[in-house]
Amino acid sequence: MNPAYFMLQRPHPFSFSPLFASLPKNFCLLLVLLLITLGTPSSSLAQSGDEPPAPPLLPVPVAVLETDEFDWGTLIQGQKIKHSFLIENRGRSPLKILKVVATCGCTTTRYDEEIAPGEFGAIDLEIDTSEFAGGKPRRNAVIQTNDPMKTEINLWMTGLVEPILKMDTSVIRLSGLLTEDKTLALQFLKAVPMKVEILGVKSENQQFEVVDLEAVDEESWNLILSAGTADQSKSLRDDLKVRVRVDGGEPFEYPIPVVVQHQDLYRFSPGGNIVFYRRHTAPLDGPVKREVVQWLDVRSSRPDVSIDAFRARLEDAPEGLFDLQIFEETPGQHYRLRIEVLKTHPTPQAQGTLVMELGRGQIRQKTVVAQFRLRPVPK
Repeated sequence: MNPAYFMLQRPHPFSFSPLFASLPKNFCLLLVLLLITLGTPSSSLAQSGDEPPAPPLLPVPVAVLETDEFDWGTLIQGQKIKHSFLIENRGRSPLKILKVVATCGCTTTRYDEEIAPGEFGAIDLEIDTSEFAGGKPRRNAVIQTNDPMKTEINLWMTGLVEPILKMDTSVIRLSGLLTEDKTLALQFLKAVPMKVEILGVKSENQQFEVVDLEAVDEESWNLILSAGTADQSKSLRDDLKVRVRVDGGEPFEYPIPVVVQHQDLYRFSPGGNIVFYRRHTAPLDGPVKREVVQWLDVRSSRPDVSIDAFRARLEDAPEGLFDLQIFEETPGQHYRLRIEVLKTHPTPQAQGTLVMELGRGQIRQKTVVAQFRLRPVPK
C-alpha cells in the first residue's frame, strides 16, 4: 500500500478526537482558548510588582527640590531676607519654570526660566518684613512648571520677627455709642535697642482721625485717635499707617489694625432675627401639645441711656399666628418680650415684623419667622 496513503489518513495533531467531535462546537472553541492561555508565560500577561514601571514613551522633565521651606530664624521688623531654593531637573527634557506667583505683596521673586536635564536652577524669594509687627509669619510662593507630575510646587518661608514698636494691644479699638464721638489715647514704646523715629501716622480709609502724636522722649510716643458719630450701629475695619525710620536707614511704613465700633443704644438678646424652626413647631400638630415660645430681652446699653415709653407690635404676620406679650423687668432699662406661635400654617414658612419703639424717635425691627412641617394630604 502506498505509504503516502497512511500519511494522509493520520489524524492532524489539532484535529478533534471522536470524543471532542461529539461536543458542541462553542464549547470546544472555549476549551482551546483556555489551553492556549494556560500555556502562555505569566510575564507576558502582567508585569511583576517587583519590576520598576515602564519609562514614559516621551522624554519629560522631572523637578526635584532640595527643600521646599526655609526658616530665617529671627529678624527685626523692616529687615529683608532672601533665600535661593535649588531645583534639579532629573528628567530627559528641559524643565521650564512657567511662572512663580507670590501670595503676599511682601515677597518678590526671581527664577531661572529653563533648566537643562541633569542641571540645577534657582528660585529666589525675598521677603520684606516691614509689615510684620511681630509674630512668626509664614509666606509662600507657587511655582508652575512643565513637569507633568509636578505642575505646581509650593515654597515656604517663615521665621520670627521682632517689632520695633509695641503697644498694650495688637488691635486698636475705638468703641462707643453711635450717637457719640469716640476718643482713644494710647502709647507707643520702643521695642529694639536701635534708634527709632516715628515720621508720621495716618488713617488708611479715613474711618477715624489722628488727633495728636507727641514724642514723650526717645523711647515713647503718645497718640490720640478719634471717630465721629454714625447713623446706625456698625463695626468698621481700618488701618493705622505708621511711618518709621530705624538707625537712620530708609523709612518704611507698616499697618496696625484698627476697629471702629459704633454701638447701638440698646442691646438685644438674641441679637439676630427670631426663628422658630420645624423642630420647635412640630408639637403644634403632634400627639403631645405644648407651648412654642421664644423670649427676646431688650436692654439699654448704659444706665444713662433710658428706654422711654417702650412699645412693641407684630406687623405683616398671618392673622392669629403669633402672640406677643411685653414684661417690664426694670423700668426704662430692661424689657422682656414673649413671642408664641399659636397654630400651624398651610405653608412651609410664615413670618412677620416685630417693631419696637424705644423713645426719642428710636425704632428697631426684627423679623419673626416660623417654619412648619407639611403633612401629606390623605388620599
